[in-house]
Amino acid sequence: MNKAFAIIGATGGLGSAVTRRLGVGAAVTIGYHSHREKADALCAELAAAGCRAVVDQVDIRSSASVQAFLTRTRAQWGRLDAVISVTGPAIPLCALSEVTEADFRRILETDVIGAFNVLQQGAAALKTSGGGSIVLFVTTAVLRTLENDGMSGIPKTAVAGLLRQTAREVGQFNVRCNGVAPGVINAGIVLDSFQVSEVAKEVISSCLRQTPMGRMGTAAEVAALVEFLVSDGAAYVNGQIIAVDGGYSA
Repeated sequence: MNKAFAIIGATGGLGSAVTRRLGVGAAVTIGYHSHREKADALCAELAAAGCRAVVDQVDIRSSASVQAFLTRTRAQWGRLDAVISVTGPAIPLCALSEVTEADFRRILETDVIGAFNVLQQGAAALKTSGGGSIVLFVTTAVLRTLENDGMSGIPKTAVAGLLRQTAREVGQFNVRCNGVAPGVINAGIVLDSFQVSEVAKEVISSCLRQTPMGRMGTAAEVAALVEFLVSDGAAYVNGQIIAVDGGYSA
């Protein structure tokens, strides 16, 4: 029987690439927060290709919402093999001294509280079915600090800590927790950031200049790592933060 995956943040630039790749060989629940039209379009695309997919709303800031989302996913497919969270709020690319308290709290609520809820509820759901995989997206900034990128690296560093702690505590139940740390990827927030300000453009450009491979990565290259992490081939990979950054963090 095909595996079933719950994908949170499935409508973004990276999330949609992950969903398309995983949807080829598994049933997927397309989790969205506010972009219902994008979720419906992605679901229709997968259905047209012969894939099994449904759309469902979830707010990772609410533990109850995450729990209900995962319960519905299991009920829909009769199983749950992995929980993937490709989420992240809009962030200011600027000096930490210029970040407002309101923005700081908003980002922490989505990134840190959201990750806590996904890990806690995801681990509980997978434990009852004999195990599975949780994959959270962080950022290469958790591995190497970059000026004016604090609101990317700081919250996601907390997420990495939550992920590692959970990996140690639930590994005995055959639940694996790993993080994907994208660098400059030609999708999602990177493309949006180029339109924001000169400071934002310089953050992206600086990271790219320090990337040995000298180019942006692609969403497909990130999705390929996720596909591996939720596969049986990664059965002994646990508690890792794996960069897809062209060597930036080396």
